[in-house]
Amino acid sequence: MSMFRYRAYNATGQIIQGAIEADSVIIAENRLRASGIWLLDAREGSAVETGETHDIAVKRGDLINFFVQMTLLLRAGIPIPNAIDRLANDTEGTRLGTVLGTVRDQLTLGVQLHQSLAMFPRSFPPQVVAIVHAGEVSGHLPESFEGLSSYYEWLDRLIGEIRQALIYPLMVTGAAFALVLLLFTFIVPRFVSLLTDLSLGVPLVTRITIWISNLLLHGWPFIIGGGVAAWFGLKMLLRVPRYARVFDRALMKLPIFGPLIAMFALSRFTQNLAMLYRSGITLLRGLEICKKLVGNQALEQAIEEVRTAVTEGTHFSKSLAKHDIFPPTVVTMISTGETSGTLDVALQSVADYYNKIIPRRIKVVFAIFDPVIMLSLIAVVGFVAMAVVLPILQLWNAR
Repeated sequence: MSMFRYRAYNATGQIIQGAIEADSVIIAENRLRASGIWLLDAREGSAVETGETHDIAVKRGDLINFFVQMTLLLRAGIPIPNAIDRLANDTEGTRLGTVLGTVRDQLTLGVQLHQSLAMFPRSFPPQVVAIVHAGEVSGHLPESFEGLSSYYEWLDRLIGEIRQALIYPLMVTGAAFALVLLLFTFIVPRFVSLLTDLSLGVPLVTRITIWISNLLLHGWPFIIGGGVAAWFGLKMLLRVPRYARVFDRALMKLPIFGPLIAMFALSRFTQNLAMLYRSGITLLRGLEICKKLVGNQALEQAIEEVRTAVTEGTHFSKSLAKHDIFPPTVVTMISTGETSGTLDVALQSVADYYNKIIPRRIKVVFAIFDPVIMLSLIAVVGFVAMAVVLPILQLWNAR
């Protein structure tokens, strides 16, 4: 069978778009007509898009509820179309309801569930579609949805912990930045006018402070413009894979923050690969999907090289060991699982290892970050205070 993307109209004259699986356009047209839909045009294609709804992004919390409810409904013996129909009605008026309404319509036309979900890549990324497809093929769709709910709950917890850890440092950083701006744009200019009135000599520290103050007061358009230009320039540069790989590798080498960045990327890799492999997806296919999910070009290149090596017959763990981006601990755990025939357990163990170590690492990083901010603020305030006091001392000594 082939997948046909079509444009048609229903009994009310409304133009609709969708996809249907059939052996030919004629068969597809007959099936649509039997459903009360009249075909305008159709073309064969591998991707399923509707143009109107494919860009919808469902909230993570709603996706978790959807996966949990699908698990319960399917285990209760309710057929897939009925389960989707019930959830579409329950969530009517929401983004999820819009998505499920389209999925329900596609299921009515004979499109498989994973193909219907693939119409919404911002809501259902490739690993979700692949896992649902594996569940459909193996007959273990409830287990697939259960695994997806566990994965998204883990992701939600992780993001929540990161946000919680960032609140205090961001507040301190914002307050420090506001204080520095106040010093250089309000206090220092008043002091400069006082120096001018008294005709005091200006030490080097004071001249530097005045220069910074003038730069912030009169050069702020250039500072903002330069910052925006640098941001867009960096984004354009990072579109080139070679430079993106160098940049991401440099980020992972940063002191303090580098190891945490590497842990996040490796955590996404192992968690996704464990979920895919446990769902019955082959290792090679899992690696192909995961390399696009890690959000790190350096790790993506390493995964692609590992996949190539595995294709050529090299053991998975040995392929990982050739890249310093994969820590020895991770390689050892995967090697043990590969040798014992429990690779899925080993991958999940690695994922669990990162689940435990990342929150602790976040606390350690920001425990270091807080005093660094405070010391920097003290240094700036001390520098400005010195710039103010030195001319006064010179005046006192001159007397």
